[in-house]
This record gives sequence, C-alpha cells and structure tokens, in this order.
Amino acid sequence: MRILSFYNSYIGRTIALLAGVVALSAFLYGGFLLGAVAHVAGRTQAEHKVRSLSVEVGVLESHYLAHTKALSPTRAADLGFVAPVAVTTVYASAHPGLTLR
Repeated sequence: MRILSFYNSYIGRTIALLAGVVALSAFLYGGFLLGAVAHVAGRTQAEHKVRSLSVEVGVLESHYLAHTKALSPTRAADLGFVAPVAVTTVYASAHPGLTLR
C-alpha cells in the first residue's frame, strides 16, 4: 500500500518532467538542425564568392601581364620619361658612436 501511495503522489510530476525533457530535446534538435543548415548555406555562398574572386584575380593578372609586355624604352619615352643623366650611388656608413656638437 505504501508503494501505491508513493507512486500516486509522484506519477504526475514524473510525467511532467519527462514531457519537459522531450519538449526541450525536440526544441534543441530543431535549433541545431537549423544551425547546421545555415552553416552549409553560408559555406556554399562563400565558395561561390571565392570562385568569382578567383576569376576576377585571373582577369586582373592577365591585364597586368599584357601591360607589362607593352612596356619598352620607346613606350616610356612616348609617355614622357627621360633617361637619368648620371646615377650616383650613396652608401651609408656607420660611425662608431654618436655625439652631439
């Protein structure tokens, strides 16, 4: 008889607790599933962006190479550049110590 009274007094709380655990588990499962889908969508979008930027970099590199091949001394002269008259090389020398005068 004591077991039945104990069972009857706690059965409602036990069922409510189990229902709460099931509801919380279902909510967390849905949240984690939604987060996983969002991360996959973001990764796919990032991959598309990387591909488009790679194509853009390739186009810019080809333009750079084409312009580099077009450079020559005559082209530079046409643009107004002049050859230096004399090139002076300056070397820095380190003194053993610094003094104030």
